[in-house]
Amino acid sequence: MTKLLLRLLAVFAAVGLVAALPAAEVDTPAQTCTTPSKRRSWHDVSETDKKAYLTAVRCVMTSPQKLNRLPGAKTRWDELVSLHQIHALQIHTTGQFLPYHRYYIKTLEFLLQECGFKGDIPYWNETRDAGKFSKSPVFDPVLGFGGSGKGGQNCVTDGPFANLTINIGPGFKSEPRCLNRRITDALSGGTGQSYYNTAISGAKYPQALDAIYSGPHLIGHMALAMMNGDSITSSGDPVFFLHHGYVDKMWWDWQSKDKTVRLKEISGLNAQDPAVGFSEFSGGMEAESAMWGKPTAAILAVTPNPQSGDGGPTLTLGHIMSSLGIIPNATVADVMDIKGGYLCYEYV
Repeated sequence: MTKLLLRLLAVFAAVGLVAALPAAEVDTPAQTCTTPSKRRSWHDVSETDKKAYLTAVRCVMTSPQKLNRLPGAKTRWDELVSLHQIHALQIHTTGQFLPYHRYYIKTLEFLLQECGFKGDIPYWNETRDAGKFSKSPVFDPVLGFGGSGKGGQNCVTDGPFANLTINIGPGFKSEPRCLNRRITDALSGGTGQSYYNTAISGAKYPQALDAIYSGPHLIGHMALAMMNGDSITSSGDPVFFLHHGYVDKMWWDWQSKDKTVRLKEISGLNAQDPAVGFSEFSGGMEAESAMWGKPTAAILAVTPNPQSGDGGPTLTLGHIMSSLGIIPNATVADVMDIKGGYLCYEYV
């Protein structure tokens, strides 16, 4: 039974044994982007806008869950983290990594607006703090996210998110734990400008995908060790979304070098190869399960078919991405252009 649970996503999805609970249909009518929102690095966000963003994030983190279908979720934030847990084996070391996380940030934006947020989503230009993450304004105790955690569990004890509980994780479990992180300045040097330049220098999507994922993205995660460095549920820490804004900007900067071609260029698997698993760990899924466990029956019951919209194991522009009902489903094509209408923002 355990081997079956491990391989259901990658092996049996094609014959319909893995399917999400009913969610919003794909409904992305033609739209235009005339006034894009401005995504600024946290360094450049006004004090007023920082406070508004932090207040909205805390609101999401303390609001009760609404979907009544995501295993272990007790808050609206838990539902967001649960999405990352449920999709983990589809959106890491696959072609889905960049488009799904772009869609995932849009899901956060909706939840913030649900809490009254009317501003622009920030990101974190990590090149400005490379080698000295702990000194970044991102971790200011008043106008930031609090600093490195304390004690044996590295619980965040200052800032607006001090002493909050995350109910999703670790791994594929649902065991309440503190919001935690551990900042390592020496590792953060790997998010600097030269690493950024390398990450966006690939000639084709597979090269760019690998360089972004294995470069500043992965190194940033290592330097922050959000939620005990757990790849499955690291989005429990709100800093995750600033970091992935930086990752998204890398992809956009790569796309912008040749929009005619790159706004339609996508490839890769739509679910992990069980023999490989996460590329940053050895041994494939079987070995990695020693760290994170395996998707539970409850998780598998709501896990979308990774081949939805593709008709096979290779990712296409027609691939359907789901937030399981938080926002409507979207296709990869919908998120390829950040000013294409479905999305409407720019990095400044």
